[in-house]
Amino acid sequence: MDRKSKAIELYLQGYKIIEIAKKLGVSQPAVTKMLKQFPEYHKEKEQRKKENQEKARQWRNEYKKQKREQYDEEYELVIRDHEQAAAALSRKGKLSNDVLIKLCIIHYDYNKKKERLIFNESAGKRPADLPGSVYVHKNILKQFRV
Repeated sequence: MDRKSKAIELYLQGYKIIEIAKKLGVSQPAVTKMLKQFPEYHKEKEQRKKENQEKARQWRNEYKKQKREQYDEEYELVIRDHEQAAAALSRKGKLSNDVLIKLCIIHYDYNKKKERLIFNESAGKRPADLPGSVYVHKNILKQFRV
């Protein structure tokens, strides 16, 4: 069997051009040149192209779906926090320190010695309505213990 017929046979079996070139011991351009002489090559190439486009489309749709779900989860968390803050405001007309701390907890660090949450200045300038530090009872916020 000559190289041309071996190349087309391998290609129709699903091998890639780079794999065929390695098996036959020739360059990739040489394999492509051989394959272009066969009408089956062009049909197979179109079929592979369509399959790859379909795979890419499915991957994009799955990726978009995952991103959408992730966004929906984050959005629900934001809405829930907003509703809690709105409820706290509507009852008292002013947010308590506890509610403020809960809403801005990522800007506070736990000081083990003083058993306090202390505002982390590296997070930015502290707004006037946020307390600089808040006493934390050891039974209430165990997650801040190190």
